[in-house]
Amino acid sequence: MESKFDRTRIANENILKSVRAPLTKSITEFPIIKFNHLWCIKNFSLIPIENELICSPDFSPPISKDKWFIKLRPKTFDKQTEAEYIGIHLFLKSCEDTSKSQQRAKYIISVLDVDGNRKFTVECSRQEGRIFKAGIEGHGFKLIAPRDILLDPNRNMLGHDDTLQILCEITVFGEMDNKFVPVRDFNLYNDCELASRSITSDFASLIKSTLDCDIIVVSKDGSEFDAHRLVLKARSPVFKAMFEEEKAESRIEIPDFEAVVINDMLYFIYTDNIVEARINKIADQLLLAAEKYKLQRLKMLCEQYLASKISFERCDYLLSLSNLCNCKRLREKVLEFKETIS
Repeated sequence: MESKFDRTRIANENILKSVRAPLTKSITEFPIIKFNHLWCIKNFSLIPIENELICSPDFSPPISKDKWFIKLRPKTFDKQTEAEYIGIHLFLKSCEDTSKSQQRAKYIISVLDVDGNRKFTVECSRQEGRIFKAGIEGHGFKLIAPRDILLDPNRNMLGHDDTLQILCEITVFGEMDNKFVPVRDFNLYNDCELASRSITSDFASLIKSTLDCDIIVVSKDGSEFDAHRLVLKARSPVFKAMFEEEKAESRIEIPDFEAVVINDMLYFIYTDNIVEARINKIADQLLLAAEKYKLQRLKMLCEQYLASKISFERCDYLLSLSNLCNCKRLREKVLEFKETIS
């Protein structure tokens, strides 16, 4: 007998998709350059007070020709403490890329003792760094180390050659770079080919072929569907109870539902899927069938669909249907909707 099952897309192949290698790949890089510079200022204590600023020679990171320099204020007066300090600021002089006029960077500035230990350290207050505009804007601190401590021989800061050591550690953040990377395709079969030999596909073919069918299911309008007792028993406790009776018939009359509902119920029993193209027309009838034959997953799928279609016009009908089929969650959604429109 010709099967009444419609052809439909096979679902539930997600697990196959999740383990396959990507067909294309892209990489976003955020380049970071880290380097440091030690500036040694000899005869520091002899620098004239009139010198407001002293600049270091230009220096560059190992892999770039960007030019940086450090400015030292040998004497800065703090009105609050009435003490004299040194101030240190970092500047960007120029960029290797002439089209650029600024860099984003963070920094750590340390004053070292004669043994190379950090005695006074300050750092950029922003984790993401600050903008350095070439030749214009620098960043640092006016009050870093007290002069009296630096000049005190007992503090071991300058040593016998009167040298001030300033260490500047710099982290430069480059511009974001996107790259497309070709990936070899190792997939031997496409989704349709893999789905064609799945258990879902095989069981759909089984019902279409009527191979070894041993039971006939008859719908309300007299349409007949060939099926397999073993499959129906395995999926529905109601069918199982029917077939375990001593005088089990070779035909099952189901006067409650039209052929299209029986067709789609059997399709679900064999494949665990619904016919998506028709669910909008028969979801309520399919829910009643699922409740009658205790097909819990089918019942949940129908509930889910009907919940997405709640409207003012269907509100009372869906509430009655949810009560009839013991659909607690659907009933709750309908009542929630009724509250919003009341």
